[in-house]
Amino acid sequence: MRTLYQFPISHYCEKTRWHLEHKGLDYRVDNLFPGLHRLKSQRLAGIATLPILQDGERTIGDSTAIALYLEEHYPEHALLPNDAEQRRQVLELEEGFDRLGVHVRRWLYGQIRQWDSVMHAMLKVYRPLLGLRDLMKPVLINGVQKLYGVTPERVAKSQAELLAGLDLIERLTDGDPARYLVGERLSLADVAAAALFAPLFTPAGTPWADIAGHDTETQALLDQLHARPAGQWVLQRYAQDRRRDAQQNNGKAPVIA
Repeated sequence: MRTLYQFPISHYCEKTRWHLEHKGLDYRVDNLFPGLHRLKSQRLAGIATLPILQDGERTIGDSTAIALYLEEHYPEHALLPNDAEQRRQVLELEEGFDRLGVHVRRWLYGQIRQWDSVMHAMLKVYRPLLGLRDLMKPVLINGVQKLYGVTPERVAKSQAELLAGLDLIERLTDGDPARYLVGERLSLADVAAAALFAPLFTPAGTPWADIAGHDTETQALLDQLHARPAGQWVLQRYAQDRRRDAQQNNGKAPVIA
């Protein structure tokens, strides 16, 4: 049995969950507690971030490295084209959208004025541990803001970056939400773009669907983004491809460690 070490709310971990389910691979999840996760992630893969995939004797850290590992070792239901030029384009886009995920995360954390729903989404999978889970909330909020550089200047830069990423999706698809970014079928580029932008658009069934607490100005911008072809593209990838891939995994929820 494979084990995915993850944060349920992480869009990078969602990217890996999607890869595994697209391949039809069974896996169990081990939800590591934010902050304390580093004790295990450093020991497993020598990194401070999640996801980490343990597949038998192999341990792979980082969502892109995991994606490439899965393409090499589980070639069925490929997410990389055979055509060399298309393959190059997909890998380049995957890397670019992977970097944009940082800006999506920073911008969203910069908009939050009421953290209750965020903390609930982040911590609901963990046991209360005699109240320690709730006592950690102020520490986690402060830690998130510092770790992800949530300052007005950097949040403004992240907004510009994520808007440029949505522009790119619209150029590559000619504004048609039904089209893929490269070629005629789902690729690593589509999964990266859809998963890493998903927290902006909160597709049904995702960990971000119940997060609230935006002010009027932020909600108005989010509504505008939803209406854009790129926003509709993300939602269509989830309604069509993500749902299909979950069903391909026999509709089974991953085992919780």
